Amino acid sequence: MEKLNSNMHSKLSECAIERLREKKIFTVIDFILEDQDKLRIATDLSFKEVMDIKKNLTEKFGGVVKKPSNLWKLEQSNVICTKIKSLDDLLGGGLNPGQIYEICGVSSSGKTQLCLTIASNIALLPNNLVRYIDTKGDFFASRVETILKHKTNNEEEMNKAMEQIRITLARDPNKLLSILQHMISILKQENGIRTRALIIDSLPGIIFKFSKEPDINFTLNRLSNLCRFLANEFYIPIIIVNLITQWTLSNDKSSESATKGTQTLVNPTLGKYWLHIPNTRLLVEKLNNDYRKITIWKSFQIKMDSVCSVKLSEAGIIAQQFTMVTFRLVFVECTVN
Repeated sequence: MEKLNSNMHSKLSECAIERLREKKIFTVIDFILEDQDKLRIATDLSFKEVMDIKKNLTEKFGGVVKKPSNLWKLEQSNVICTKIKSLDDLLGGGLNPGQIYEICGVSSSGKTQLCLTIASNIALLPNNLVRYIDTKGDFFASRVETILKHKTNNEEEMNKAMEQIRITLARDPNKLLSILQHMISILKQENGIRTRALIIDSLPGIIFKFSKEPDINFTLNRLSNLCRFLANEFYIPIIIVNLITQWTLSNDKSSESATKGTQTLVNPTLGKYWLHIPNTRLLVEKLNNDYRKITIWKSFQIKMDSVCSVKLSEAGIIAQQFTMVTFRLVFVECTVN
């Protein structure tokens, strides 16, 4: 906060400021928050003069009060649409900048296809970059090209979109952390065309394959700090792909009724430390054929267990109205001791 000086107001003489300092009133905020009578005695000014100085300093250095409705409109205008209508509706409009999203599911549930579709849809818009970190080595540009061909007939527009998806390969945790660290300087230099989303596909394999047990939490801690900094500093959403563990419990011990009263327990991988890192966690489940169910597993702003349906096609993930089969699942969020 600004220190008081004689240039701030005609009534604030050097002598008055010196007397204020003796009373431990050094800054603008000290002056504004101090009792009027104490200020009047310390400065030898009238009550009206003190109030005039307070008003003047508040106008110069105080924040601008905005209506909540205007702030909400501003927030909504910055939301990144995935262009998958049912998913955008589920998320309240799309991806909120500054937040970390996690996409969970079993192998082949469509997590990567969802990421590729989101990346393609965002990159189709002018001056939109998508940073895509591939940890599995299975990113296929031909798949992105196929998705884009279903969205535009303009070859120049399609090529531009492909250029705006920047792929980086990370084969081990140290490389991943190095990439994210280097990305800070890259994002600082962006001008005009800028990064609108960061996707990491995926984490479990690279973490568990190359990190020893004592080092996993240390690696996740560094990773979460970097992701939070990137999301908040550059106001971008970050999407991270995770796996799930699942097992079945039966309430009846008899083998004859093993299928009755069963519950499927589902838990995100990466352990207890990572549970509370993402702002929003999505669970992707494979139904029949090419249909998928996406459920809000964790969120501080969206109703839990909200569901949408999508379809996996040559055009990527598309919104789909579909009567979904009901599974008896119990989503488990482990508590940290």
